[in-house]
Amino acid sequence: MSARWKPLLLFALLLLLFPAIGSVAAWWRGDALDIWQWLGVLAFPLLAWLWLRHFSILGCREGCVPPAQKRE
Repeated sequence: MSARWKPLLLFALLLLLFPAIGSVAAWWRGDALDIWQWLGVLAFPLLAWLWLRHFSILGCREGCVPPAQKRE
């Protein structure tokens, strides 16, 4: 992933992830869900995996290595 597009992709991912989190919370409480909320519930695992893999500190690879120890 290019560092140039990373902030824009993170913004787009978070635009989808935050409503999906709300849909999962509503589903967990047992509320009645609309079709778009069910799509959020179904998309949540994929969106969470993308965030963890590409944007969180848990999934970072090259960005977490100090400059003196960068892999070649």
